[in-house]
Amino acid sequence: MSVTVSAVPFLLFYVVGGAITATAQIAGAITSGLTSNDTKRLHLEEKTLEEEIFNKQFETVIMDKTALMKTLEEHGANNFQVEGDTISCNCEAFHLTFTKEAKDKPYTMVATYNKDYGLNELVDNLSSEYASNAQEISYNKIKERLEKQNLEITEEEVYDDNTIVLTVDL
Repeated sequence: MSVTVSAVPFLLFYVVGGAITATAQIAGAITSGLTSNDTKRLHLEEKTLEEEIFNKQFETVIMDKTALMKTLEEHGANNFQVEGDTISCNCEAFHLTFTKEAKDKPYTMVATYNKDYGLNELVDNLSSEYASNAQEISYNKIKERLEKQNLEITEEEVYDDNTIVLTVDL
């Protein structure tokens, strides 16, 4: 008898009030024409008093703090401030704050910015990277549990959509 376990990537962010759908073409159009000097100028610390500050809230399905921190670090976030289940950092041209109201609830993300230079692209990238990191952590935990129970993986497949299928003999 054998058992098959599948790990499937999934959508992680949605805008309160409507789903985010940003293709690479749209995201590219938002950021086209920016030089590296423009990108450096976009950080909130360097804003002038005349610029308006915007906040955009996103509901997420992010539950794992470790995977979230790993994702943010891999994406180049800096100036981390962590207090309990609240994580704040700077990432690209945005200040991000992730807050978890209760242990059984997912994180909510608030992006603070003065100009929307690729916010949807950032959210899409963080979503993809978090899904990959969460899947990797789950995969490793599953393998550890199987080893502790002296169960052997007889087959392991990764599909084009990054679904991982493990077959275990019982």
